[in-house]
Amino acid sequence: MKTNITKILTTIPELSGIYIMKDSQGEILYIGKAKSLKTRVRSYFQKSRHMPARTKIFTDKVKDIKFLTTKTEAEALILESNFIKKHQPRYNVLLKDDKHYPYLRLTTQERFPRLEVVRRIKKDRATYFGPYTMVKEIRETIRLIYKIFPLRQSKDRLDGTAIRRPCLNYQMSRCLAPCAGYSLEKEYNQIVQDVVLFLKGKNNELVKSLEKKMTSASNNLNYEEAGVYRDKILAVKTVLDKQKIISTSLEDQDILGYCREQSQTVVQVLIVRNGKMVGEKIYKIKSLVAADNNEILSSFLKQHYVDQILLPKKILLPHLIDDVSLISSWLSKKKKGRVRIEIPTRGEKKDLVRMAEENANFALRAELDKGELGLRSLNELRETLGLKHFPAVIEGFDISNISGKHAVGSVVVFKNGVSENTQYRRYKIADVKGIDDYAMLREVISRRYRRLLKEEKLLPNLVLIDGGLGHLSSAEKIIRELGLLEKIELACIAKGKFRNRIETDEILLPGRKQPIYFSENAPSRFLLQRIRDESHRFAISYHRKLRDKSSLASPLESISGIGKKRRLLLLKNFGGLDAIRKASMIQLQTVPGITENLAKKIIARLNS
Repeated sequence: MKTNITKILTTIPELSGIYIMKDSQGEILYIGKAKSLKTRVRSYFQKSRHMPARTKIFTDKVKDIKFLTTKTEAEALILESNFIKKHQPRYNVLLKDDKHYPYLRLTTQERFPRLEVVRRIKKDRATYFGPYTMVKEIRETIRLIYKIFPLRQSKDRLDGTAIRRPCLNYQMSRCLAPCAGYSLEKEYNQIVQDVVLFLKGKNNELVKSLEKKMTSASNNLNYEEAGVYRDKILAVKTVLDKQKIISTSLEDQDILGYCREQSQTVVQVLIVRNGKMVGEKIYKIKSLVAADNNEILSSFLKQHYVDQILLPKKILLPHLIDDVSLISSWLSKKKKGRVRIEIPTRGEKKDLVRMAEENANFALRAELDKGELGLRSLNELRETLGLKHFPAVIEGFDISNISGKHAVGSVVVFKNGVSENTQYRRYKIADVKGIDDYAMLREVISRRYRRLLKEEKLLPNLVLIDGGLGHLSSAEKIIRELGLLEKIELACIAKGKFRNRIETDEILLPGRKQPIYFSENAPSRFLLQRIRDESHRFAISYHRKLRDKSSLASPLESISGIGKKRRLLLLKNFGGLDAIRKASMIQLQTVPGITENLAKKIIARLNS
């Protein structure tokens, strides 16, 4: 055993906590928790024929061990989960899909609550609903709520006093106009309670409540009001008809199933609330070959639920794991109510777990098939184009401008045939004036690869240009100047004989007069077209953003001495540009910060 490690092992206390193993460069190799740090850490360095190969590999690399003690093992579990998510150690089982699913936030901490979409839950006394798996789904829910319930849509902070006149929503009976001081707080809070029932899936209770109000309105001869309640009941019942009850226990449950193959693992979480399936989430896990199923599922539970605030009453698992009682206690404390972890062996719950496992299997198969298809496409691409290097990394470039204005460039990155959105980059053309697509392309390529060379980052194997022979020649020129022609190969995708038909697209190569044609259904041709379309989409979206921003810019912004604060004061005092334009010198100077000199500039600029 290494002398330094032997010395460290003698200093580790017999307390709960986490241990952090590092290599000679200080990189974290593994993070774990223990009820007794001394016992657990020492076990890694005892000779044993039964030690897993993975453990032996990383313990041989360990040069330093740090530890943090905690009062309880439960605290160690939370600390371990947070540290793993933060540091992503090489030899831990890691949850790769860390996207934040959208939630609906009802601002019940405010006097007149409103709805908004958020990605993170905060401890702010608001009420949260979700998670929703798609933004489209959550937008449809909001639209339906505004149709059924007259909840305010403005973002103002309201205290019951009027701040504006009633808007169109009030005229359409879709808001009680609390911003105009019209709404009675008691009446508004009843609407909020109905929205809560709706979002919690307690629609049967909501229907009964609405039916009671409809009957009361009808008995009081308020037939128009009764008709409104009738329409709301029909809308809620439509939602009820779409919701499928999959658990007769009507409990809030998360059902987990997973599938692993090769070095990949996919976990499926089915989200059941009040007995109804409300969503599903798919997670990819970086599973090490030697990691057992127990470690994979246990690691997922700890990393997944460490950030969750809205917890179910039950979590159903396909098999038993270590620390099940500890994790259950931790989640119960987090929820402030019991969270049971069950491993069903028969009946309805077992069928639900089996459903989650089947869906995980389908998701993993799709992931693996995508990878295999990408590999076939790249092999075919290399053979058809006669490439020297396997095109594992392809970067696509495009330029977008209108008469040279707001000119931008884009680069998209595909690795093994799959887009890497986080590595996309966009450029505002800085050095080229007027209309010169070739010069713009050279500028973007130069900036891109000078930066990669400076930062010693991975270069692409193939660069794909959207354009014709002139674009290809320009790209080749700058790649040669950078000394990269031996490392980076070039191709260009151009519109063929029929510009609106993608089947006539032509692939051009440097030094070759005739284009390369692919077979009609060649996966490699589709891949190149997808890269071209993606680079074009990315460039166009940036160009449109700059153009829209320019068209919305206020003329006040171009006046020296008028910053954001003074601009807002002017708009607030006069109500708009037209009123400012018509104002006299004396009127303008009544605004704080507007001197005689500034007033002259404003009049000259707005009346020019």
